[in-house]
Amino acid sequence: MIDDEDHDVTSFPVVKETGGQLLETGINTFQKTLLLKKEVEVAKVDAELEKCRQRFRQKMEELQQRKLNVQKKRQMMNNKVAKFDKFIKDNDAKRRRAIQKYQIEVLLKEQKQTEYEQLCEQLAALKKRKSYLERKVNQYKRFEEYLLKVIDIMPEDYIQDDDKIKGLMMRHKTLSESNKDLVDNLVHMGDEIEHLKKKLDDMKTDHDKRKVSINSHLAKLQNQQDKRQDSNKQQEQQFASNQGDMRKRRTELGVILMAIDNITEKCLKRLDSSMEDMTLEDKLQKIGAYLQEREDVAQMAAPSSSSSPKGSTDPHKSKVKKKVMVTG
Repeated sequence: MIDDEDHDVTSFPVVKETGGQLLETGINTFQKTLLLKKEVEVAKVDAELEKCRQRFRQKMEELQQRKLNVQKKRQMMNNKVAKFDKFIKDNDAKRRRAIQKYQIEVLLKEQKQTEYEQLCEQLAALKKRKSYLERKVNQYKRFEEYLLKVIDIMPEDYIQDDDKIKGLMMRHKTLSESNKDLVDNLVHMGDEIEHLKKKLDDMKTDHDKRKVSINSHLAKLQNQQDKRQDSNKQQEQQFASNQGDMRKRRTELGVILMAIDNITEKCLKRLDSSMEDMTLEDKLQKIGAYLQEREDVAQMAAPSSSSSPKGSTDPHKSKVKKKVMVTG
């Protein structure tokens, strides 16, 4: 790299002469030669510049290529990272599935172990039950022999089933249930009879109480009837006596009414209405008006009577007034 950099640097002639010497040289050199030198130098500079540009382009292309390579490497790294990430995720998923499967298998193992223990317990219980039933069979063997003897003794048509022992047991069960029902019915009927007897005793007691109460009430009613009969007799006697008084009063009232009618008939004038259309009050008013008229006429006919004492009155007039007042 250092050699390349030294090769790229353009070498320029080093002027070592002094100013005076240069002036002397310039004076001696032609102006055209100087111009040519300048052109040559410019051409060299342009060539060097073009070389620099070309090297710059090459370096830029190299950088671009390196950039593309870096991008490719980065893409490859990203792909590798993605694949590795996917691989890690797959491994995590597999690990979780494996753990879950392990847990499920552990639970299944525990469940199977529990079922195994339960089955062992059931097997032990069944074995125990089997031994118990075997002992029972041996214990009830004699009953089977007894039933066989009974079947041999029984008539052939007594049990229609093929299994004689089962039929005999069913027959015994039926008879036992019938006997139990009869006993229960008998007990129930006895209880019902006791209940009815108690109810009858209660009804008799209630009847006696009601009989005593009715007799007491009947005695009270009899006393009330006797009192009412005595009271009715007294009222009948009083009514009979009152009826006699009423007859007397009616007779007196009839006499008074006849007297009023007679007096009214005498007091009537020709233009007055008939006495049949008049009420008792009208009749009395008519009599009073007639007496007042007579009194006025008497006073007008005898003026000297005013000098008589104030207390003197006609006895006939006073009697008529008294009768009128009593009748009213």
